[in-house]
Amino acid sequence: MRLFKSVLFSFIFMLLAGAACAETVYTLPVDFTPGKTVDPACYISETEYQDPTLHVTIETGRKDNCDYWVARIKIGHPSQLRTAAAAGFENDFTMKGVILARRQNAVLAINGDYYSYYQYGYILRQGKEFRDKLRAERDVLAIDENGDFHIFYTPEKNSMQPVMKNKKLINVFHFGPSLVVNGQVDSLEASYWLAPESKRQRMCIAQTGELEYMALCCAAPLRGSEGMTLLQFAQLAQELGAQTAYNLDGGDSTMMIFKGQKINDVENKNTRDISDIIYFASAWDGK
Repeated sequence: MRLFKSVLFSFIFMLLAGAACAETVYTLPVDFTPGKTVDPACYISETEYQDPTLHVTIETGRKDNCDYWVARIKIGHPSQLRTAAAAGFENDFTMKGVILARRQNAVLAINGDYYSYYQYGYILRQGKEFRDKLRAERDVLAIDENGDFHIFYTPEKNSMQPVMKNKKLINVFHFGPSLVVNGQVDSLEASYWLAPESKRQRMCIAQTGELEYMALCCAAPLRGSEGMTLLQFAQLAQELGAQTAYNLDGGDSTMMIFKGQKINDVENKNTRDISDIIYFASAWDGK
């Protein structure tokens, strides 16, 4: 009996010790609430942020006579990849992207697909469907509950579902085209509506690994840069490690926001107000 009690006590102790040592999983609600308040001390430098749930680094470079900015993001939970609108996705209001990013406690934010500028497409944000008006003319990016990216090529009306392969879709974007799929530059049709062969200021969001992402933008054809064609932009995304990359709204909507400030093409005085952002937020409450 004494031996039994000793073994039982040891077993219970191991269970309690294991529970005490188990890693805490920090999450955010899948809704439109902001991320956790950011601790300024987590900004290691002007180009890096780190807390127990989020790591962001900012890099700059130049290719094809064009400056570019790239943010690399690692999150602890899929809920930290979030979207927000200026006044709800039911409306077409716009506002300064920096103000919207600050309102959401975004550590890193980029412009979204400017859903309000175009009245068609499939718009699902933070798990809620707002629009289902596909016209089979634009590629669609879907992000599931695990934070994984999926590309749908010019889907037709009623072909999108909020659940795919038993995984709930959380955010769906309607702009495009897809730039990189399975680590390879995608076929970029010259007929795609977005002037793919013109050198423009561009933005994309990419997945580089499990819960690892990249936001990439290039400069406008001004101030010493030539801009990039979609092919040049896609090739750059691939070279920088994208496994799946998707083109978002560009031109004067192009903005990357870190530490509460726009960090790309800061001399551009024509930055426009936008309707929505994609952002990465901390899930750490500082405890």
